[in-house]
Amino acid sequence: MDALRISDSLVVAMKRVKDETSEAQIASFFSDDAHNSDPRNHCVRIINIFPVPELPEKIIVMAWMRKVMDPRFRTVGEGIQFLSEMVEGLQYMHQNNVAHRDCVINNMAMEADAMYTRPYHPVRPKKRYDWSGPALHHSRTRCPPRYYLIDFGYSQMYDPSHPRPPEHAIKSGGFTPPEGSKGIPCDLLLRMSLFWVASFTLHSSIPNPHMHDPGMSGFEFLRPVVEDMVVDDPAKRPTMDEVASRFSQIIQKVPWWKLRARAAKKDEFPLTKPFRAFYHVFWTASMMLLSKPAIPSPKSIH
Repeated sequence: MDALRISDSLVVAMKRVKDETSEAQIASFFSDDAHNSDPRNHCVRIINIFPVPELPEKIIVMAWMRKVMDPRFRTVGEGIQFLSEMVEGLQYMHQNNVAHRDCVINNMAMEADAMYTRPYHPVRPKKRYDWSGPALHHSRTRCPPRYYLIDFGYSQMYDPSHPRPPEHAIKSGGFTPPEGSKGIPCDLLLRMSLFWVASFTLHSSIPNPHMHDPGMSGFEFLRPVVEDMVVDDPAKRPTMDEVASRFSQIIQKVPWWKLRARAAKKDEFPLTKPFRAFYHVFWTASMMLLSKPAIPSPKSIH
């Protein structure tokens, strides 16, 4: 449910969660002063928590955010910003002994207030909040958003002083990982927070029958690390520290013109491609004249 914070008219989301889940605990853990001041922390910030009278439930309050793919990425660099923040966020969770366990595109969100000239409506995000017209927005390159991991209902926090017990994978994003369907327990913290559905949403070089999104062109250079993250044997997958290191090394080698290239949908109507490409050249020139980096860099909120 959406609501307005009285003090500053901030649009917020209110979510009811059961006490038996770990969501409120883990969300609060990453929202305290120590974690909130760390720029590597990309877990959604909890503004407040209210108990539900006479029920074993709580209402958590957080800023309202948009879906990651709305609007779609305009350049490869914009997509890289998103993936970089999600890799960094997962690595931070693992370093704090927390496994997300349900890390799919639907459990990632975008704080996009900087992109919009006027607030958008939470129920009809293409409309202004006051319903007076369309919600116009700048590109991510011009006004970078921030990305967050959300929904910790299946997340697991481990005691670092005790060995982590192997656990079974859960169905996530419409599919069950190979070890889940085979009933093989594994170390969730090291092997299971894969974010690979989000990667497939960006590029579909590896077939995935569970995804209906055709993917976007231009992200094929990420294929080696993504392939390693989804091998059938969980023991052979890289840890998030290894993924973060490899991801950083790959990005450093990508030329600027590739990062500024258009992130076109793979099923784009062929007749529109030349016109979109022509417009993209002039738009890119304007961003370069404004000294906007190829990979957007949002202003720090800390």
